[in-house]
Amino acid sequence: MEITKVEVRHVPKSMWGDFWQQQLVVRGPSPVSSYPGRDGGWSWYNWPQGVVIVRVTLADGTTGLGYAEDGTGAATRIVEGHLARLCIGRDASSTEGTWDLLFRSSIPYGRKGAAIEAISAIDIALWDALGKSLGSPTYQLLGGYHGKKVRAYASKVQPDDDLREVRRMALDYVERGYQGVKTNWPFGPSDGRRGIVQNLRHIEAVRGSIGDAVDLMTDAYMGWDRTFATSMIRELADFKLTWVEEPLIPDDISGHAQLRALNVAPIATGEHEFTRYGFQALIDQKAADILQPDVHRVGGLTEFRRVCQIASGTNLDVVPHVLSAATLHGVLSQPNCPWVEHLTTPSYWHPESRVKPLFLGEPVVTDGSPSVPTEPGIGLRINLDAVPELAGWT
Repeated sequence: MEITKVEVRHVPKSMWGDFWQQQLVVRGPSPVSSYPGRDGGWSWYNWPQGVVIVRVTLADGTTGLGYAEDGTGAATRIVEGHLARLCIGRDASSTEGTWDLLFRSSIPYGRKGAAIEAISAIDIALWDALGKSLGSPTYQLLGGYHGKKVRAYASKVQPDDDLREVRRMALDYVERGYQGVKTNWPFGPSDGRRGIVQNLRHIEAVRGSIGDAVDLMTDAYMGWDRTFATSMIRELADFKLTWVEEPLIPDDISGHAQLRALNVAPIATGEHEFTRYGFQALIDQKAADILQPDVHRVGGLTEFRRVCQIASGTNLDVVPHVLSAATLHGVLSQPNCPWVEHLTTPSYWHPESRVKPLFLGEPVVTDGSPSVPTEPGIGLRINLDAVPELAGWT
């Protein structure tokens, strides 16, 4: 079945919904924490919010949807000005060949970042179209459901000066059936020893609230340096953490390896890494206990599957960044994916602040586990209430 059309649109709205609204104001370390303005949440330094949405059409008229984050519009231009034409006339089932062609063609300006996000959106759209054309959920085409229970962990308990509120947030997740809870660290290197002490009080409040039977994950969002991270992690042995996520910027692979070698808490990273080549470097340098590719960044479902397979060769778990419809299909087909991250909105978030989702058909999580989809393809549909300008795509 040939690919006959590739269409692309840029939508200047956040794909993160309610979660993004929270991150605009929440405190916590980030890659720019050492610069003025860091206490104002992400809003002061972050790029504009936006999404690249791709629709592919096959010769039988079947269409498929894919998307990726694209605040600056760069990925949209890459699809529009280069990659779309390379797909036309190719066999839609040649997912490996098409991915390789797009990657090699964009090497001079790509290899990471916006170019791979553009490829991700195309790749996801192709897998959606293939599933619809064959009348099968996409995970069946990726290898079939492995049969293990996939758990969703609640992400995340946001930092708050009132530790009573922190405890309430954490307990709320457990009462809703989650067996894993993640929290962001409130402080980083510019806070010095005081920051370490305050971080310890924060994590003590969360662990005390959820008990020892619930997995506890933590996230530094690339906001620590080696000195602070080493001192911080050495203090965490008693909290039985499932992992410390992104303690350093992603390119400091040897630093992640040094932190892992402390053998205090497992190290997780990868949501800002791209393609199997990036993850092979993490594996080769023994820099992570848990790999966290984002399906919408790493190169789509084709490359996500490759990452899972090279990770299985060293018995590493893959826990992808952010649950989405496409992500769930990848996870259901790969047996070394025990968890998915659910960016759920906790009960303390004000209902009047709710943002309309850009897509319908995203996974529903009940009692801490996502339901297994049954409809053909990925199951994604555009929410016309949020994106009325794409009425012609439904």
